Amino acid sequence: MLTLDDDDLAALTERAEALGLLRLGAVNLDHSGFEPARAALAEYLDRGAEGEMAFMSRTRAVRMDPGQMLDGARSALVAVVPYEGEAGPIARYAQWVDYHFELHRRFAELSEALRERVPKVESLACVDTKPVLERAVAVLAGLGFLGKNGCLIVPGLGSYVLIGVLLTTARFVGRDRAPEHASAQATGGPWDVCGSCRLCLDHCPTEAFEAPGKLEPRRCIAYLTIEHRGPIPESLAPHMGQRVAGCDVCQEVCPYNRSSTRAQRIPLVARLEQPPGRARTPDLPRLANIGSNQYRQFVKHTALNRIPRRALRRNAILAIGNGEQAVSEAEREALARAARDPSPELAALAHWAARRRGLDLS
Repeated sequence: MLTLDDDDLAALTERAEALGLLRLGAVNLDHSGFEPARAALAEYLDRGAEGEMAFMSRTRAVRMDPGQMLDGARSALVAVVPYEGEAGPIARYAQWVDYHFELHRRFAELSEALRERVPKVESLACVDTKPVLERAVAVLAGLGFLGKNGCLIVPGLGSYVLIGVLLTTARFVGRDRAPEHASAQATGGPWDVCGSCRLCLDHCPTEAFEAPGKLEPRRCIAYLTIEHRGPIPESLAPHMGQRVAGCDVCQEVCPYNRSSTRAQRIPLVARLEQPPGRARTPDLPRLANIGSNQYRQFVKHTALNRIPRRALRRNAILAIGNGEQAVSEAEREALARAARDPSPELAALAHWAARRRGLDLS
């Protein structure tokens, strides 16, 4: 049987840090700590909370048993890549180059380093496009704990981190790094690390949290702007602000993300690049009626390609409707044009946005 020990992990950690993969940890896939995460996933899917994310149900069995993706998988290496960004219409993680490609590149090199330490080992990199319980993996490998908002919080780095996992056919025989405190369990609770803090729960614009660690995705702005394809419910639309791709509110208010020295702790090698020729704050009137070619350029090399053009237009029209400043001529023209769109949904939304801003498009 192939094994991975603490010396191997130390050597791989050094290589990972050179690649910009921080806080490398390891955990065996048969660790008993995964059971709460599997139970939470089952409850989540059984109540239909995935909404339009049908892939969650399709991949249920694989999420429960990642060995179905890599024959003979016994352990997982996990690391994080921190990111920064600015508050605005686009969530911070999507303000940079598409992290999927960047993390896969880094983990490909880490995989080579693993084979040097453990010959004949097989591995598979997983970066949130593959069905892995990555937050549970990270917690059980000792990287951090889950906050009441469900995000992985890494001490010193906060929750603005991307998680990558490398499944391996080697068994980890080193020290078990799973934390003992209850809040580090894969489902969270009773969150002794968060204490009595409820900032993330109480500041959610659409009140998407039903309880600590329990999110109703169909009320979540991130889900609504990225995964949801139909009309935005009128009861939620006014509370979405001017967000067109994701939402960071539950992380922005978290005390673990407020450290003034956080940016200084991020090594240069770990930083992501900004897409060439694209500002972090988008031009909403332009997005409201963006054409096919412009759309391809706008989402190129970014994680925004997850959002179809029609949904991006919907989000931009809604965001204009939620504007609080005096209506600009560009906004007025964008809404007037969208109101004539062949899509009844977009046309109706444009009229809604115009009424919100005191405009008459008739």
